[in-house]
Amino acid sequence: MKTNIDHKLAYVLVSPVVIYLLAIMVLPFGWAVYLSFTNKVVGVPATFIGLNNYIELVKDSLFWKAVWNTILFTAAAVIAKTVFGMIMALVLNEKIVFRNLFRVLLFLPWTIPTIVSVFTWQWIYSDVGGVLNFLLLKTGIISQPVGWLSTPDLAMFSVILVNVWRGIPFMGIAILAGLQTISKEMYEAAMLDGAGAVKRFFYMTLPSIKEVTILAAVMTTIWTLNDFEIIWLLTHGGPDNGTQVLSTLSYTIGFLNMSLGKAIAIAIMTMPPLIMLINYVTKRSLSSKE
Repeated sequence: MKTNIDHKLAYVLVSPVVIYLLAIMVLPFGWAVYLSFTNKVVGVPATFIGLNNYIELVKDSLFWKAVWNTILFTAAAVIAKTVFGMIMALVLNEKIVFRNLFRVLLFLPWTIPTIVSVFTWQWIYSDVGGVLNFLLLKTGIISQPVGWLSTPDLAMFSVILVNVWRGIPFMGIAILAGLQTISKEMYEAAMLDGAGAVKRFFYMTLPSIKEVTILAAVMTTIWTLNDFEIIWLLTHGGPDNGTQVLSTLSYTIGFLNMSLGKAIAIAIMTMPPLIMLINYVTKRSLSSKE
């Protein structure tokens, strides 16, 4: 009898969470999936059209360009953030002057609001009075101002650089936390055995921080795949769709072209890789705690 009462009490206690998840997540997601199968346009009732939105996207060259740009943007940014984050973590793990101050400065780019960061970088990239062109002209590296956001290749490089600048602190702090767990006695023993800095890094440091680095890199990949603000505020996906990624394409189609059904279809198509990454992070995190 007591067991039945306990079960009923458990259901009562859990029910607010279930209702919350249904109201906030499940129902909106189900409605979004339904709209992706319609020709929903702002101000016009939705009509069910089956897989037409998905078929049109698969046939659209702009969609595949956005897919390629998303892969390029994400891969380049994550690799750069991992490499430079590790370098920063290794440096800040050593006993250097003003180490605590440098650790605080490392974290600053991640704490600054995105819109402030982007507007600052717009000024840096500007071909009229921009600080980057000014420095390059003064040092003689270039002979005339460069339009960093004027051509597709340079614009992609520029938005990747801003994303890397904002993302390095997370990688650096995560890897630095992993470095703090490595025993100093291990390094001292290795040095007594004659192991150099390179050998110590590859045979001691890297294996010790492998798990935290992988988890941080996967988390960064998820955030980078979903990045919208930096690209939209800097280039609006241009020039010539050179920086058009899936998030900006979905926004353009949904809020500028008013085609909500097709825009949601793009978002739905990006979900499988995100679900796989989230599942990987969850399993990896749980396995590390066991």
